[in-house]
Amino acid sequence: MAKIIEALLEEHGNIEKLLAVLEHELDLFDHNRRPDYDILQSIIAYFEDYPQRCHHPKEEMIFSRLRERDPAAAATYGDVDDEHESEAQRLRGFADAVNAVLADQEILRESFHAAVHQFIDSQREHLRKEETLLFPAALHALRAEDWADIDARMSDEKDPLFDGDVAEKFHNLERTILRWEQEAEQARLAAAK
Repeated sequence: MAKIIEALLEEHGNIEKLLAVLEHELDLFDHNRRPDYDILQSIIAYFEDYPQRCHHPKEEMIFSRLRERDPAAAATYGDVDDEHESEAQRLRGFADAVNAVLADQEILRESFHAAVHQFIDSQREHLRKEETLLFPAALHALRAEDWADIDARMSDEKDPLFDGDVAEKFHNLERTILRWEQEAEQARLAAAK
């Protein structure tokens, strides 16, 4: 498998961890408990930064090459730029809902729930579509020289949350994810006994 596809799949796994945290916080909100708005803001900051700056450009390079090598497969996928723009709009809706709550503006609970839920669902659908359509088509159509060129142009910037040196603004979010992973592992071990 191409190095960049492996990296993207790992990043998708990391995004799924954030979506699980977001689901948990939304569940708290839905049960009239207070979600951790610092966590929500950290998730928003993460999605405003790393995917836009590093993750999406990798996918866009792959899509561009796929469009050259197999226009029919690229057409089946759709347009990656349009998908990323739609994601950015849903992120803005999610961020606006969180900001409205924090600014004590009136916002219906249903509107807040819908904005967060739409973001989660659209992210998952986007990941699924890339993993089932874009990546397999690219692996089939692109040539070794395409992958070498993409790898050479690929940013080696580290993920600010998941690659060792966690950016300061993400420490609380990292601790939450690590705690959940430990709890899941303990539950798995207890179930195996």
